[in-house]
Amino acid sequence: MRTTLLHGTCVEIKGRSVLIMGNPGMGKSSLALQLLDRGAVLVSDDQTCLSLEGKDLMACPPPSLSGLMEVRGVGICTFPYQKKSLLKLFVEICDHIKSERLPEHVFKEYHGVRLPYLKLLKGDPLAAIKVELKIG
Repeated sequence: MRTTLLHGTCVEIKGRSVLIMGNPGMGKSSLALQLLDRGAVLVSDDQTCLSLEGKDLMACPPPSLSGLMEVRGVGICTFPYQKKSLLKLFVEICDHIKSERLPEHVFKEYHGVRLPYLKLLKGDPLAAIKVELKIG
């Protein structure tokens, strides 16, 4: 089984997971925490393992980080978590993005699996809602 370790935070929303990527300090864990507050479940914080199972990309936490999440200003906190989740969306938090009213559909590919890709502006107050709308 091919596995890739990525720098990113992953949460599951209604059985489908979202991998949140971006440079350090961009707000990956903050967006994940907002999504957790809205009913999502933690898969992994800071590092996520992706593996190909059949035609699906699965996300899981590295064993040493399972159930742990850094909450800035609070410290390392323990959360309920999913051991494995079907990945359905890539999100990248960026400093600058070209804002389009109706953006083209963009995709990102790992292990031959192509999934929708959403770019969000750092600090976007509607980021959690946009993620939920994109994942369906």
